[in-house]
Amino acid sequence: MEIAEQDHLVVATVEPDEVARQVWKEAEEPVDIVRLAASDGLDEATLAELGFVVRPRWINWCAPVRESAEEFEAALPGTERRNIRLGRRFVHDEGLRVGVRVGLTPEFLDEFLVVYDRQIEAMPRGKNFARRWRERLLERAPEHVSVCVYDGDTMMVGSIWWIRPEQSVLQMRFSAACADARMSRVMRVAYTEALGFARENGLAHASLGNDPSLFGHVVQPGLFTFKSRFGFVPVPSEALDPNLAGEHADRFLTLRALSDPALVVTWGRYRGARLSWPEVAQAPGHDLLVLSGAPEAALTGRFRPAGFRETRLVQVG
Repeated sequence: MEIAEQDHLVVATVEPDEVARQVWKEAEEPVDIVRLAASDGLDEATLAELGFVVRPRWINWCAPVRESAEEFEAALPGTERRNIRLGRRFVHDEGLRVGVRVGLTPEFLDEFLVVYDRQIEAMPRGKNFARRWRERLLERAPEHVSVCVYDGDTMMVGSIWWIRPEQSVLQMRFSAACADARMSRVMRVAYTEALGFARENGLAHASLGNDPSLFGHVVQPGLFTFKSRFGFVPVPSEALDPNLAGEHADRFLTLRALSDPALVVTWGRYRGARLSWPEVAQAPGHDLLVLSGAPEAALTGRFRPAGFRETRLVQVG
């Protein structure tokens, strides 16, 4: 057994022969998650009998951009269509400017990172990946496009997207907004502009980027809700990026370091399947687990997004 801690989340990685002995109970500190090593050699039924749920390490949120903005938005829930209208109205009424620019410059990235830094600082466990990626982004600057909203010369919303012509995808890498922009739904305006750029340049799909398949630790369930309501569904990230392949087989013991509820995107029909792009995006099929200390039926209604085969409640602790 090996024990590691990340942002107060204690994970005990065990071998199959250690499961029956429940060796994690001997740990000096309480364990939050028991993770089974070499899970890819066991089928899901066996893993379930041992008390483990199996999930891809990473998911990528994808959606077809469709023929027009009207067609894309018509498929969204009514509340989300209203949010987009309110965001556009705010941009118009406040005289804000939307800018779309191919390529990245050091000056733009430094301006964006000021907004991104502030957003990350406000998160309980935020990770400043954009700052770590600054030089790598500049090395591949022509492959990226920025979509931003400005109040005069001040950036209110910034987003950086990766143009992937071979996959016919425009993939978001990083986005950030000031508090006022988030409250006034301006982020949605930037995202719809990005979708418009994708259409105009012959790209068939958009992506809202990669997330870990556990929501409630570094990333929160609110991000899951936003992306799913905006018409995006997850597929295993390895379908687009083979270096993000792999899985976790986890047994959740406590929510001490997680949100309540926490969300787990499990493999669904994808485990062991041939994941070819873009076919995988045409028939999504993950399953969703809602983890709670005191699960109520109403939680299932809160998290019943499109693109999932089923949503289940699981009591933890």
